[in-house]
Amino acid sequence: MTTVMVDALPRRDLLAALAVCSAVGVGTVYFPQALLPHVAASLHVSVADAALVVTAPQAGYAAGILTLVPLGDAGIQRRLLTILFCCTSAAAVIAAVAPSLPVLVVASFLMGCATVAAPVIGPYVAGITGSSRLGSVNSILLSITIPAMIASRAVAGFLGEQYSWRYAYVGAAVLALVCAVVAWSRLPVPAYVVPVGFPGYLRRPLNQLGLHPGLRRSAFYQMCTFAGFTGTWATLVLVLRDDFGLGADALGWVSLVAIATMAVVPLTGRLVDRKSPDVVTSWILAGTCLAAVLMLGALLGGPVGLVLLVAGVLVLDVSMQSGMVANVTRMYRLDPHSRSAMNTAYMVCAYAAGGLGSWTAVRLYNQLGWWAVPAFVTALAAAAAVCHRRTK
Repeated sequence: MTTVMVDALPRRDLLAALAVCSAVGVGTVYFPQALLPHVAASLHVSVADAALVVTAPQAGYAAGILTLVPLGDAGIQRRLLTILFCCTSAAAVIAAVAPSLPVLVVASFLMGCATVAAPVIGPYVAGITGSSRLGSVNSILLSITIPAMIASRAVAGFLGEQYSWRYAYVGAAVLALVCAVVAWSRLPVPAYVVPVGFPGYLRRPLNQLGLHPGLRRSAFYQMCTFAGFTGTWATLVLVLRDDFGLGADALGWVSLVAIATMAVVPLTGRLVDRKSPDVVTSWILAGTCLAAVLMLGALLGGPVGLVLLVAGVLVLDVSMQSGMVANVTRMYRLDPHSRSAMNTAYMVCAYAAGGLGSWTAVRLYNQLGWWAVPAFVTALAAAAAVCHRRTK
């Protein structure tokens, strides 16, 4: 394992290379979302059936987090990332030449399994970073993945519209192969490698949850904020349609709030380093409640209601992403030798809560209307605040 550098950041060229690799990994999960109509038309299936092409890589991503990310604690990140990117490239090639939807879905699932670069890179970078600079590094990595999600959808949509959806998968294969070369050639060789035993390594994330109250707190805070975040985005297209008469394309414009978040998150990272994750968490939970109040303004309707809604979504996005920086920094400081296992536990909890939050918010909206969604966000933030207050 590379020696930790106290109060230091990794070399800029290494950090830049790892940030790009992380962005490619994240973008690979999300770019199929822009290809649904093109895949459906090309393979002569319904859009509903083609939606499996979007679900499959996300399901694969979850499976990869559970089974592959914990291996990062063995000190084999260089080899692991190289293999993962090579497998991602191979799966993307199969997807590009898939003759039918079942083949494409299977290839997409395998691609998702292998593209867990970001959850592997995060703990690795933490291991070569001084403990007092973890917030800054986490915020840099996160701020790079935000435009990656936006750009991957935009580029894939352009290729699907102007050429063929298959070109998007070819591009993903090429980028993954380049990242494999970068990982193998630029990452330092580990000083030692821990023998990996199964199924022991698969139990380590659960063990870490039991060992570290700080990990449980970080996971709970992120579960609350992420559930409110996903619930809001799941219902946003509905309120834009019902209250403002806007189509689904309006959601794309609202998504541009992520650009502002990209600029704010590095500032949050420096605040986490200068203050503490707990201090910043208090501000974040207050920001989440403010976001809910602003989003409630959508009930006013008209231009004023729309402006308040978008402002609330912006504040919520900043709060959720900033919360991730604070929570991950708190988690990484607990046990340097188990960061990958802790990251697995943390992400599984967050994504499970996100799925439940989306499901709950849609049903609240259908039963009670838009006001219930900001109320849901507020209730979750209040639950996190009560926990935070008791443990401060």
